[in-house]
Amino acid sequence: MKNFLTMVRGLPFAMKVLLASAAARSLSSFAILAYMPIYLYDTVGMDGATIGYVIGGSVLVGTLAGVYGGYLADRFRKVDLVIVLDFALILFYLGLTVFHDPVTVTAILLMANVASWSMGVAGSALLSELVPSENRVKVFSLRYSLQNIGAAAGPFLGIAALAAGSGGPFFLSVTVIGTSLLPLIIFRHRFLPAGSGTTAPAGAAAQGAEEQSAEKRDAEETPKFREVLKVMGADRRLTYFTIGGILSIVVYGPLLTFMSQYLVLVEGRDTAYKLVAYISAANAVTVIGAQYALGSRLKQDNLLKWLTVGIGAFVVGLVAMSLSTNAAIIVIAVVIFSLGEVILVPAEFTFIDSIAPDNLRGSYFGAQNLIHIGIALGPILCGFLLQHFAPVAMFYVLIAVVLASWWFYVIGCRVTAAHDEPVPVGVQSVKVGN
Repeated sequence: MKNFLTMVRGLPFAMKVLLASAAARSLSSFAILAYMPIYLYDTVGMDGATIGYVIGGSVLVGTLAGVYGGYLADRFRKVDLVIVLDFALILFYLGLTVFHDPVTVTAILLMANVASWSMGVAGSALLSELVPSENRVKVFSLRYSLQNIGAAAGPFLGIAALAAGSGGPFFLSVTVIGTSLLPLIIFRHRFLPAGSGTTAPAGAAAQGAEEQSAEKRDAEETPKFREVLKVMGADRRLTYFTIGGILSIVVYGPLLTFMSQYLVLVEGRDTAYKLVAYISAANAVTVIGAQYALGSRLKQDNLLKWLTVGIGAFVVGLVAMSLSTNAAIIVIAVVIFSLGEVILVPAEFTFIDSIAPDNLRGSYFGAQNLIHIGIALGPILCGFLLQHFAPVAMFYVLIAVVLASWWFYVIGCRVTAAHDEPVPVGVQSVKVGN
């Protein structure tokens, strides 16, 4: 804890603002997420099936659009893109308080998800750009902890905001985003990278002259989106890690969803509700409490070892969940399982950050964002298994899936960069992994 507080106090002002903004956006997002089904049912008049299609489809579209959002982060100043996307989210959320037509609301939700997912990609790229490489994993782990605090508090604040009326959660989110946006606008010059002709954070100001000139050169070379896709498609390290990420997030992303599906079937609705509350609390406390302590230990040279530990935690947790529905055993199993999440999230960031070319950093984070497709696949897979097989079979299939993800991580870590690969015109400065 002492090292944690020392690191936080030592962060440049710009880093503290970015971390606070990430927590604020997480809080605002989850405040709306918890309320959205209620809003779509009561205010917009959608039925249950339509609500599922709209919410799920919006998330899927936003995830896919995040790839192009990463490309835009490479073409424009990242802080400017973040500011524009913040303003867009404010307008979209305000729009939901005015328009209640199902078609219009669906269109707004699609655009809001595109802005939100692109925001996440641009934020990761900006953080990576401004933080010295030796501190990136620690700062990212801290950000993930703060985002989880926002995710834990958001639903409670969103429901409480309903006291102000049906639009209360949206006004709450607008207020939170607007408040976090002000420092970005007022101190915008502090979020520009070294070599841009303006003030940069203390940590980033130590960049050498060679790095600065390379950054300027990269800014002048703005490859076409098609060419960027070719480069990323040729980088087998990125491909393997993205596939591994999709498979692993199938398992840990929808934890509450698939455990709800399972427990309702084997224990009944009332017991399931109680156990899911325990699971949610155990997961949140573990992720928030252990994220920095474990995540900050990750380095490029020990990445595979920690990935193996994380996958092992998933396997042990899933086996324990399959053995009993006793509340104490479930909680212990979830704590162990959650340690895998604590390790994998910063590990994936570390790997992508290490292989991403400087002028395609946003694009690489955008490609890595595709792993969230797994969140949509998880409940579908588990629902199918629970319907057609013995309930406990779900856990063993999930174990097989997460072990498959580990194998793709292993391949990705072992593949070396191919220095002799020809590079598409317009991206000569990019080194393609093969």
